[in-house]
Amino acid sequence: MASLTKIAVKVLGPHSPKEFSDSATLQTAISASIQAVADSSSTSSVIDTEVFQVLGNYYILLTYQIA
Repeated sequence: MASLTKIAVKVLGPHSPKEFSDSATLQTAISASIQAVADSSSTSSVIDTEVFQVLGNYYILLTYQIA
């Protein structure tokens, strides 16, 4: 069985529904959140993202490779 070492998960958000109504604002907010992750192995270490809603706000589950 494969061992999933050096993988981390971070929840980014909350992002308001207003941010999701304008794609430019949303892209800027998500990019800023992802760039703020300090323990990633590189700028291309994002493995997966998943958007989910909780009580009207949106969150992004970010899976990435750590250094």
